[in-house]
Amino acid sequence: MEDIFKPLSLTLKQLFGNADALYQIPRYQRPYSWGDEQLEKLWDDLKEARENEPNYFLGSIITAKPESASNYIDVVDGQQRLTTLLILLCVYRDLYPNINSDILDTDPFAIDANTIKTSIKFNDRFERLRLKTHSNHESEFQNIVLQDGRSILNSRPLKKELKREEDPKFKFMNTASFFTEKLEELGEVEAGKFINYLFNSVKIIRIDCQSVSFAIKLFQVLNDRGLDLSNSDLIKSYLIGEIHKKYEKDIELKKQKEDQFMDDWKYCETIAIDTEESMNELFVIYEYYLLGDNPKRALYDELVTLFENRDSNAVIADFKKFVTRYKEDIYNREDPIMFSFWYIKWRMYWRSIVLTALHTGYKDYEAFLIVFRRYYYINWIAGNTLTKIKQTSFNIIKWLKENQTISFIRRELENSLSEATNNTIHRATENLNYDIYYEAWCKPLLFLIEYNQQESPKFLPMWDKNIHIEHIIPQAYTKNKDWRHCEEIEGIDDWINSGGNLTLLSGSKNIAASNNGFVKKMAAYDARGHHKASDDKITSFTITQNIVNDYKSQNFNKEWNIAAINSRWEWFCDEVEKILEIDLSENKSNLV
Repeated sequence: MEDIFKPLSLTLKQLFGNADALYQIPRYQRPYSWGDEQLEKLWDDLKEARENEPNYFLGSIITAKPESASNYIDVVDGQQRLTTLLILLCVYRDLYPNINSDILDTDPFAIDANTIKTSIKFNDRFERLRLKTHSNHESEFQNIVLQDGRSILNSRPLKKELKREEDPKFKFMNTASFFTEKLEELGEVEAGKFINYLFNSVKIIRIDCQSVSFAIKLFQVLNDRGLDLSNSDLIKSYLIGEIHKKYEKDIELKKQKEDQFMDDWKYCETIAIDTEESMNELFVIYEYYLLGDNPKRALYDELVTLFENRDSNAVIADFKKFVTRYKEDIYNREDPIMFSFWYIKWRMYWRSIVLTALHTGYKDYEAFLIVFRRYYYINWIAGNTLTKIKQTSFNIIKWLKENQTISFIRRELENSLSEATNNTIHRATENLNYDIYYEAWCKPLLFLIEYNQQESPKFLPMWDKNIHIEHIIPQAYTKNKDWRHCEEIEGIDDWINSGGNLTLLSGSKNIAASNNGFVKKMAAYDARGHHKASDDKITSFTITQNIVNDYKSQNFNKEWNIAAINSRWEWFCDEVEKILEIDLSENKSNLV
């Protein structure tokens, strides 16, 4: 009986030089992705090994007989190293066409140009490595690397090009440029010694499997013991392995189902790129939706259990629908309610919950968003940690999947916020009093208030360093004679960092306002003053313009006095009450 798998210890010369050394990267594999970090590590490891070790082990690769008759074997694991090593050989071929020619008569183990060329192409006709990952990847690999003389003509791509994981041609170019630079630094003589060591003393274990399904299973087992593979890679390999098992007796249908799966998978990868997410994160969000409970095991283990006895194509079709909703109805949605979610720190949880509502077609979706946002913001302002809201978050997912009424969900969340042990609402109202400037939720709360002032607001990025929280009375008010009157106001220091003394400004206006007196600040705040149009776009905050309008209307004697601060404080509390549906009447009674 033929072994189900056979490990072979091969030198690189054998790996690329034996008659059976014809490899293809199957369509279900991700494209070539190695960047400078992986290249530098490989190069440094090989150089160090040559100096210190007579033999060096470069890891293992897993191969399998393809489903259709072919001289090529599928690479189930190890494609990144194989592709990288082949690019290195192409650079050797093009950069040093006479490598080791002066020692061939005296050193029987010297590697010459012909050996390198044979390692790139078998019988000068068959490429040693073919890329089936995408229809154009093979032709790009051919044009950028495999063609004679082509590999050393590449220049380093831009960083933004290297980030395009779906387009490996830039990685091909980068790797070829990297090795060109390294081999030029070595010089031809040292490069000759280096290739001799690579071919004769560096070994790889090639594990040849009799079927793709077994190879994928072996791949998963080895990864569970520490190989550097992502959860999404494993999930993909598991689902494809299930396709192979289910349709093993019908090769044509198996290929059709695998092609359909890969089309959906690549679509999901495109969604991940478009939304600046990783496939792993999207699968975590999906896991939370499916479980409706705190995961007890690793992502891969949980999902394999959840996917058991489910058709792989149905799984990826549902995931595709799930992530499409994420892109269209969360990532691309532009309105204040969705804007406000992006500031919340519990990102994986709120996205799982909102996506559950979308994916299940929850009928009171818009009302739910407001109820749910209130729950998270009040917890955040109260100072609660993830531990406090985690179980309730999973409960919300369950309620949505059970199609519980919006009144039921509102009542349950209100009970959670009001229960005596937590008393979250009480702590939130206390934390809104006075000093809020240094709280992580301060700027988001001001953003929410700003959104409430406009009909069609634009998203205000939390990470935009040009948007600042401005103190109307400066923190260093004692250093400016125009603010000396504040020293006579009892307890004024308690109000400096309060909602009654804070607003929003852009970077340039913040500098202009600085620690100036109130009159100069009004000139800097006025969005209708003389300044650049680009600045106008970002600094015309209505909550700041309101102060200017009061000043121009000669309210409060055109001063920022006790009456002005009290009025602003009451207005701030009124706005927060509208947004969070929270009673701040006691807060409003705390006046200067």
